[in-house]
Formats: sequence, structure tokens, C-alpha cells
Amino acid sequence: MNFAIITAVLGMTLSQLALGQPSMNSGASSSSGISNFPMQKSPTSDSTSGGMKKYAPTSGPGGFYALLDLRHTRNDYYDADGGSLRRDPALHAKFRLGAKFYSDTLDVSLGVGGSKLPASQRVYQKRPDVTIDAYPLKGQFLNVLVYGNALFPVRSLDLDPTEYADGDRYDRDYRRAIDATVIAVGVAPNLKFEGTTAWGRPSIVCGADAWTRMYSKPLYIGGDDGSRALGLIEADAPNVETPFEDRAMRYVHQESLALGFTPAIIPKLQAEIASYSESRYIPRYYLNQKTDSWDYNYQPERVSFTRFKVAFDLTSSTSLSNELYFFRNGFFAEDRINDQRRYRNIIRLAIKM
Repeated sequence: MNFAIITAVLGMTLSQLALGQPSMNSGASSSSGISNFPMQKSPTSDSTSGGMKKYAPTSGPGGFYALLDLRHTRNDYYDADGGSLRRDPALHAKFRLGAKFYSDTLDVSLGVGGSKLPASQRVYQKRPDVTIDAYPLKGQFLNVLVYGNALFPVRSLDLDPTEYADGDRYDRDYRRAIDATVIAVGVAPNLKFEGTTAWGRPSIVCGADAWTRMYSKPLYIGGDDGSRALGLIEADAPNVETPFEDRAMRYVHQESLALGFTPAIIPKLQAEIASYSESRYIPRYYLNQKTDSWDYNYQPERVSFTRFKVAFDLTSSTSLSNELYFFRNGFFAEDRINDQRRYRNIIRLAIKM
């Protein structure tokens, strides 16, 4: 869906941030499988900023599977002069239980997990999630994924402060609903070509992902609750005397191109470079002078990022990978500075059970 959200309940294809990341943080579900080829990104931000939607791991008897995902993440921020501003590292663990049905065209999964910061003994709770992935079209070259995610609420104090805390409007806007269930729905078509040469196995994947998200409780716009600082109120709009419900939908669409290669001499090694372009439609409210009511319009926020990945299958059920994300504003335009994350690195150990 990279508006960016949730990962699985019993057997479906999930997404890997970032959003990371994400992230961007946003739309489809998070990573749930050990697989060479991405589908698309998810709305909550395990993503890149996100992550990328992936085929679920091979299921065992009865279509059930389990996945333990351990990762070390590092987010880097830079000031306007290009100097290092801060670095946010964290350890994350997530367990996912899922099942696949109808020849693997329906995947349902449930995920729970926690995270730890290096300067604390405290373990923060990850939002539990349920994800349903359905493939109305699933073939050797073309896949169409329709998915739905539900992220369940946790207390704000229990959530890892480095998760979904990027400086851009999308991630900060998402954090407002930490005490609500966040529901996201989306569609992610994917076109993949793979070949075999004497040197190895090259691949190319063209993908898209579009999603929207909704909440289980009303969100409000006010004058002193950070809405203006977040950019949900136009800068020259008058003060909000009476808070009103934030009724506007959020939309995100993302396009991607990934090139991968598995060398013939090391068949368990996969290398990939992928580029993403993402447009986020978050409302800005203004006071309509004619009706004396608050209306809104959309001013799209555009973010692009490149992902470099190297993965190695240690065993048939264990994979070790490193992913480096480089984020830019616009269409691979200017560097992101100050409170906007520029780099994200993820070292991941995924174990199928």
C-alpha cells in the first residue's frame, strides 16, 4: 500500500522499509519473507522508509509458516552544511506467524515485536499488526497484489522513538494516531524479468504501489497541538479557535525499478540496486472566507530514494542481508538536511521456522 503500514497475520507477502522506511514509512506491509525479488513497499514504516513488498517464505505443512526477523537499524541526519547532525541506532526483533491459501494467492499473517535503544535497558513495543495479501493475478512475470493492513494501538510512551519519527510530514503525521488502529489498503502491480547466463542470474523488476490509510478514531486539527508546525494548516491561515476533525484522506503512490544479480560462482549471494520515487498527498487546511469553514487542498510531497542490498542465504531457512537507503527530496533532487533522514542502514537476520 508505502502510504506506509503493517505486516502480516497468517501467511501473506510482506514488505521490507525504511520507510523507511521507509519509510518510507507508509503503505504496504512489511517484510515477511526470505526472497530475492521485491514486490513493493508498505505504509508503516518498517519500510523505507520503508521496505519493499516481498514474496512470503515457503510455507510448511498446512500452509503455515513462521518468521523471526532480527535487525540493527541506523538512521543518519545531516545539517545544512553537510555535517553529521545525529545518528539514531536501534535493535529490532519481530516474530510473524502466517498461513497461505488457494495456491499461495492468499496470505494472512500476524506480527508482534519489540526494539531496544543502545543507551537504555528498556525494550519498546512494536505495534502489533495483521496483514492480508491477495493476488488476483500471480504469474511468472506479472503479479498484482491487493493488500490490507491493520496496525493496532500502543501507548505513546511504549513506542520506539526512532520508529516513524522521520522529519518529513508523512511520518510525523502518522505518529499522531499512535493510540488508534491504523488501517491501510492498497494495490501493488509488479513486472519481473529474470535470465540465466554463464556469469549468473540477472533480474529486473518494475513495480508500483498505491495506498491510502484510515483510523479507528477521529483526529483533530487545533491551534496549539502542533498541527501548524506539522504543515496541516497553511502558514498564513488564522488561529484555530475551535479544534475540528481532520477528515481528509491520505494518499501515497510509489514507483520503483530494481536490478538484481546472483553470481554463478556464489549462488547463495544476491545483490540488488533499486530506485524509488514516491508522492505523498497530505492535506493543508485553510479558512474559506466565503463559507467561514475550514477546507483543505493537497500539496504533494515528493521523496525519492535508492536502496543498495546484499543478501546471503546462510542455510535454506536463514538469510543475512545489509540494506543501505539514500533519501532525496523531489525526483532525486536535493539532499535532505536537518530533521530529515538522509541515510538508513539495516543489517537483518531472517530465520524461517
